[in-house]
Amino acid sequence: MKSPQARAAALAVEAHGLQKYGDRPYVTHLVRVVETLHQFGVVTEDLETAGWLHDVVEDTAVSIRSLRSEFGDRVADLVYAVTTEPGPTRKDRNALTYPKIRDTPGATVLKLCDRIANVESCWETRSPKLFMYHREYPDFRSALRNDADHISLPVWEHLDRLLAHE
Repeated sequence: MKSPQARAAALAVEAHGLQKYGDRPYVTHLVRVVETLHQFGVVTEDLETAGWLHDVVEDTAVSIRSLRSEFGDRVADLVYAVTTEPGPTRKDRNALTYPKIRDTPGATVLKLCDRIANVESCWETRSPKLFMYHREYPDFRSALRNDADHISLPVWEHLDRLLAHE
């Protein structure tokens, strides 16, 4: 029997189908998020599984209910937490989503690894989205950073360096 991570990877690749991440297959982004979890030693089975699935509810027809049935409450809760809430502007959507992330154990580090993957990709491709991530970083950091969470501090420090946050 396949591991939950392997099942999640297969589901994500199928669900995202022909979607692109920039000019690359979408799986490129998912691999990078999972690699970032490993890079910082913050990976668990549930976090890795959620890393593969973190965008499927937001970007495909996959539902939280189906994730809950297939992968359990913990993985579904992590994916739900990082799934962007609807709202008229990105700032409004973030303001509605950040509390879910903050209130779900493990979701902040998952979102951090997702953000690092996005920002590193922006640096590599010279994407103008980098300016958006830089502009919204003070609110992102203020809403999600918890200095008592020593496990995530090296991840925050890396993102701080990427966005030159002083």
